[in-house]
Amino acid sequence: MWIIYEKTNRKIVGLSPVCLVDPEKPEAVKQMVAGLINPQALSKYEAIQVTDNVRAGALHEALRDWLVLREVKGKLEVAIEEPRRSFLALTSDAPDVHPVDGIPEITADGESFTTITAAKTDEQGKPQQSKDDNDQLYLRTDYGTLFSADGKKEINSIKLAKGQATFRLVSEKARRVATVQVFNADAGLLDRTIRIEFI
Repeated sequence: MWIIYEKTNRKIVGLSPVCLVDPEKPEAVKQMVAGLINPQALSKYEAIQVTDNVRAGALHEALRDWLVLREVKGKLEVAIEEPRRSFLALTSDAPDVHPVDGIPEITADGESFTTITAAKTDEQGKPQQSKDDNDQLYLRTDYGTLFSADGKKEINSIKLAKGQATFRLVSEKARRVATVQVFNADAGLLDRTIRIEFI
């Protein structure tokens, strides 16, 4: 079996079928590239061969996004790596005065606000605070208005800085429970919601 990839970024574009006899490498690359949408020139692709049929079967069964090329002792090898999953923890500085519901409250006067903090964590809840933890997050609320942390402008997105960012939710004059959604384009970072009650 052949693993066909782009030379520049080592992105895997396809795997040839598991056969008793593999085609020659140039033919395998040509066949795979012919099936791509908007392919580059053939010279932009390369391939490595996997001769162990058990390993080839495991690679075919793995999700394509989990296949990566790694350099081991100067030689490229394909590995199956499950993507790292991260979570968002959302907290509010508003007090929770209700004895049961666990929902923070702010005054329903159209001026009061709570500061909400979004923090990126791993599966164990440990903060992810590297310089790469700078995801773009998108915000939506069904009630109230979202503002920057300093309250100077309305927003609909924020960007994490070392895994953390803050923003404001300003209340409405009507008494109700607002749901704030925080979501992003990365499937490895799970979306979250937080509820705030206007009282």
